[in-house]
Amino acid sequence: MVVWYLYRLFKFKTRRRPEELRQCTLNKGAVPGDRAPAHGAEKPSDGVRGQISSLVFLADGKHLVCACKAEKTIRMWNMEDHGEREPLMNTGVAVNVIASSKDGKSIVTGDMDGKVVIWDTSLQQRCEAAERHGRMITALDVSSYIASGSDDGTVRVWKMGELGFPPSPGPLMRHSSVRVSSVKFSPAGSHIASACAHWDCSVKVWHTRTGNQITSVRVDSSPTHSLAWSSDGRRLFAGCSNGSVSCFDTFTRKLSKVVEPRPGDDFISSLRVSDSDQLLISFSAPGRTVDIWDIRDTPACQPLRSYRRCVSASISPDDHYLASSGDDAKISIRNLSGVIEASYFLHRLAPFPSHSEPFTYISPTAHQACQLGELEQVERLLSSEIEDKRYPTFTRYALANRALVRIRRGNSSGALDDVGEIMARALMELGQRMEAIDTFGSVHHGDAKDFVEYVQSITLFDVELRDKLNCGTKFAEFSQLADVCSCPWVKARKLLLLAEHYLQRKKYDEGLRLLVAAPDLGQCLRVPEAKILPLIFGWDIYDLQSMVQQRMCQALFTSGRTQEVTDLIQVNDNCLDEESEARKADLGWLAEKLGDAAMRHNHYDDAITWYTLSSNLCPESRVDDRGSGFANQCLLASDAADAVVMEDFALMACCPPGSARLLVKRSKAKALKGFWDEALKDADQAIDTDNLRWWGYERRYAALHALQRYREATETLGEMDTKAEESTSPSIGQLRTKYRMTAKMIDDRIDAIRKISPFVLIDVRTGHLCDVAERIRLFKADAIFYELVSTMSMELDSNHIGQVVARYFRYVMFSHTWEGDEPTFQDISSKPVYESDPHLLRYKLRRFCERVQEDPEGYLWAWSDTCCIEKAKADIFNESIRSMYNWYKDSALTIVLLAGEFIPPTAPPTLKNNKWMTRAWTLQELLAPKSIRFYDRDWNLYLGDSLPNHKQSSRIMQELADAIDIAQDTLVDFSPESLGIRAKLRLASTRQATKKVDIAYALIGVFSSDLIPEFRDPEDALGLLLEGILHRELDAKAVLDWVGKSSQFNSCLPAQISAYQGSPHTPPPIPENEMEARVVELRVTLPQCDVTTFFKEFSNLSSIRFIYRRLSLPCITFPVSTDTVRYAEGSSVSDQRIIYQGQAVVSGQLKPNASCTTLMAQDELVLVYPWIPDLLAQINRPEWDDYTRALRLLVHLEQPFRALLLVKQPAASTYKRVAADQELLVSLRKVVSLKDISAKVLEIR
Repeated sequence: MVVWYLYRLFKFKTRRRPEELRQCTLNKGAVPGDRAPAHGAEKPSDGVRGQISSLVFLADGKHLVCACKAEKTIRMWNMEDHGEREPLMNTGVAVNVIASSKDGKSIVTGDMDGKVVIWDTSLQQRCEAAERHGRMITALDVSSYIASGSDDGTVRVWKMGELGFPPSPGPLMRHSSVRVSSVKFSPAGSHIASACAHWDCSVKVWHTRTGNQITSVRVDSSPTHSLAWSSDGRRLFAGCSNGSVSCFDTFTRKLSKVVEPRPGDDFISSLRVSDSDQLLISFSAPGRTVDIWDIRDTPACQPLRSYRRCVSASISPDDHYLASSGDDAKISIRNLSGVIEASYFLHRLAPFPSHSEPFTYISPTAHQACQLGELEQVERLLSSEIEDKRYPTFTRYALANRALVRIRRGNSSGALDDVGEIMARALMELGQRMEAIDTFGSVHHGDAKDFVEYVQSITLFDVELRDKLNCGTKFAEFSQLADVCSCPWVKARKLLLLAEHYLQRKKYDEGLRLLVAAPDLGQCLRVPEAKILPLIFGWDIYDLQSMVQQRMCQALFTSGRTQEVTDLIQVNDNCLDEESEARKADLGWLAEKLGDAAMRHNHYDDAITWYTLSSNLCPESRVDDRGSGFANQCLLASDAADAVVMEDFALMACCPPGSARLLVKRSKAKALKGFWDEALKDADQAIDTDNLRWWGYERRYAALHALQRYREATETLGEMDTKAEESTSPSIGQLRTKYRMTAKMIDDRIDAIRKISPFVLIDVRTGHLCDVAERIRLFKADAIFYELVSTMSMELDSNHIGQVVARYFRYVMFSHTWEGDEPTFQDISSKPVYESDPHLLRYKLRRFCERVQEDPEGYLWAWSDTCCIEKAKADIFNESIRSMYNWYKDSALTIVLLAGEFIPPTAPPTLKNNKWMTRAWTLQELLAPKSIRFYDRDWNLYLGDSLPNHKQSSRIMQELADAIDIAQDTLVDFSPESLGIRAKLRLASTRQATKKVDIAYALIGVFSSDLIPEFRDPEDALGLLLEGILHRELDAKAVLDWVGKSSQFNSCLPAQISAYQGSPHTPPPIPENEMEARVVELRVTLPQCDVTTFFKEFSNLSSIRFIYRRLSLPCITFPVSTDTVRYAEGSSVSDQRIIYQGQAVVSGQLKPNASCTTLMAQDELVLVYPWIPDLLAQINRPEWDDYTRALRLLVHLEQPFRALLLVKQPAASTYKRVAADQELLVSLRKVVSLKDISAKVLEIR
């Protein structure tokens, strides 16, 4: 062997270190700068009183943290200066368990009172979880999460935030009803293993993020107290109460004994597996013993080393230091590498575990990088190890390993600097053939002689073959290169290289002839060379055996001789009785690769056959897939591959093989053939075999979706999503992304619909009332939901998601006239609609629900104002009132049940005369919906019109338009902006309500008002509505031009909506010639300065404002002198008339409203013109100057206009409007002076 020869060449003899312990201490009095002891440390720790309950190393391996129950403290020790690094940390309660974070920045403690606490190691600050976990924390571990076990039998996952923030609780898993003895994260942190110290409890493995149980393992006949994972996460070790240790292989699902049971009640309270996976460190609390076991040969009966009188113990992250404490508060630090061979801390490249001298050693980190194919990283690590002088015994191994890695990377000159054994191969690569041959000969001695000859033979053959190919040598001459060799694997390698060149040129017969001549390598698989060849060449003897058979079958298959391939494998299978399981697995691998080849050529029937045969050959999971590297080469060389199939199978080749993988592949082949039921069976079997991976779940989902079993498909997607977190498959990543995006889009769409839907609806299928949460629950339990999730996870379509969700949550609104004892929310809550009493009004509601259910559109939800508003809750009632217009607007359909009463009773039965047209609430129920359908009292379609939407019926819409006097187009497609303020007030003026306050509330949506419904005076409600309209729209003429009674809310607003039935006065336009003539006259009669001053006042008027019931009204005023105000002759108080005289400006008479306060002769009155925007619109032309605009304004004022008469309040500078039953139309005399005309803002109450 090469490394053996290197060992002799260097003449390096291993010198073992003495095993005696030397004593030193961990205390504040230690000398600064001292290193931790080479072999041990053991003295009383200064200041520690009481027993040390827990020990743990930080991630840097330089600091040790201990917890003392008696002191209720945590101490941190620096191993470099043997002293306490920082002041002690007071916990306030006894600490039961302690663990360190991966980065060493924090430690986590589990207290005796059930608290999980995170400590910042740099600041010694604590941050405890908001809630307790049971009465006491009994187990603890830290990864990117925290896992705690409690005395109540539960395991809790905690999410770690930033330092200084408490951990937030995650999934809670119930292991059993007794104390959890151990919790351990897998190396990647994706899984948690837990154990309970009870006879009937199994070890359970959980998913970290979801808390779902993945598997359960019954370890032994005795309780399990401790757990540990191997560095690759493949093996789970469990320590039991009888002192035994078992190992569960998560890939093969097999349980094996690692440490045999020992007499006495010496249970294993903690375990640790070294990174090299060769040492197992166990700690027994009752026996107070730390044992170090060699787990290369199992089961082990005697430990390598044992340490007694230990109360607690911990191993450093690099496995080199053992810390333990005793009854006398001593902390012992032992350097394990000084008492245990360093080989135990490295990976041994040997045929199989044994105590014999291995071929070579390699560090765990370099070994891991080598397995991943990261040769550049391997070389860097090996270079670092060569420079490290702590392990001179193993420097030669690192040097030899680096040379081999450099050769594989093409750095032959660098390899020459490392090792003499492979100098020849390096020279060969540089083209120095003779020097290489001489070099091979110079190292021929000792045990490595034969192996070096084999390396020489293969290397020379490879180079010569390349040379002959480059020179155009004929194929017939190639066979001479494959000389007879006594070594079977050398001969097989040469024949394989030749055969590959024949097969590449499609000379299948010649290639087969050479492959048949290749010797059987079954007896060579266990020879020492089998393990070192991958480091030299990148392949081993097992690969060689598989390559020969694979190439034989590939040649037969490619040349169309499929039956011969089947016969070949079956013949080999018949000879398996005396063959090893490895041989059988090899043939199974061969059949699997042929199935892959058939899949790449879209020969799905052949693929099914091959996978079935492979499954029969190796029914149990294989531990290793030796052909995976070669399989990848075949995949990359394939020229007719299905991209998706190739991608998935290439990824699967990196995972452990066995029946699960074969079942998944066969399931896909059956799916591509359309055999969905059979594909589903294979997927289910794959999941039963291996439920830790996503393969089977992905195939099960595809089959269930194709079979339209959408509920099961969606549930499978959810399971797959948790299993595939670490998957690198792009197709699986896309599927998971689509699945999650689908769920998010559905939730977002539901949330958007929820915001615009009624709070409560009737489920027309059952007659029950359903709130929003219940409707969402019903949707997510409906087949529609599962079909949507399953379908969109295949091909995401946001528009389709929106359509499906919107269609499900559509609702139908009910519009009718209340007729007395209508069914209430409480009535229908206690008894569904279809089970209500046979009362006429309940029958009306029932018939409405039946109509909705019978509709061909398939509506599921209905709303009626009688029973779908919980009036007992003020907040819900108020929000319902405010939202009702939008609910009708967003409804899929509004069904109108016309009243059986007409006004007057003798009127024709038309829409115009129906009582439904007179009610306040029905105005928005007519205008808001986009789709509406009218029924008469007997539930017959109005006029027999069968159109699904009567807003598409020109006959019905024209009748309605004539009835309410608005355009038909506006009625069909109404929006609050499609009609002016005064037009909407006029529509509302003819409506009535049982409660006067409802007049205002029914108009909230029509006017887009933000009025908040409250129990208040009816006039206040209408006043607030009008105030909001005026404040927002600034349209004084629309709101203030009315005739009737003043409101107590504000005198400028009417007390009733009916005051708006009349139309505002619109003066006729002035002919332009008359306007210009009058402007010329005014230029002569009025001083320009007076006109300019007036217009400046007018231009500076502020906008109209309405705040806190007070109206700030910009207007032009015309004062009425008190001495000219008098009652008309013979008038009484009830028939009072005012004769008013504006000084040479305005005159006339007014009959005040009968309810108006009696006016006195001394009252100060003023006439105002408040329609400022109308004036501005007529004089605001850019070609006019301000003087011209002012004169034209005065001409407009000489026209008759509707004015307001205000009376000044004696105690304040405010006014009140004098209401009248008739309009006040004012005519000004010709303006000859501006002294009695002014522009100002008046405050009106």
